[in-house]
Amino acid sequence: MSQSHRKEVAKKLKDAIAAATDPNVIAQLSNQLSKYLPRPRQARRPRKAEATPTPSSSKKVSIIDRITGSTVDHLPDGEKVLHYLVVEVEKRQREQKRKFTADELKAFMETLVNGLSARDRAAVEFRNTEIV
Repeated sequence: MSQSHRKEVAKKLKDAIAAATDPNVIAQLSNQLSKYLPRPRQARRPRKAEATPTPSSSKKVSIIDRITGSTVDHLPDGEKVLHYLVVEVEKRQREQKRKFTADELKAFMETLVNGLSARDRAAVEFRNTEIV
């Protein structure tokens, strides 16, 4: 069926619907017309914005300021940073499919702590002094 033929049939059906007075006939003609008309397409939705703010090139976003939408958000600052460190260690162990030795764990934790912002490091050090 060519495109122009579909338009002609749709136009005739619209005229017949306009001229009809019986509701049953109008319903039948409308059903036939809907088969000839293109289906409406769903509008595209924009991508979801990131939950965490993007850091500028010279600044690091503090782990304390991140909002994850989980119960971690309600932890004290030191606990939140410690939780982040544990999650990163576990993620690395899963990637390498092995457990770290004590020396490897200590070295990896040092690199993680050195990569933290000053505020995060202060929260971890404060938490460590509370425990002792």
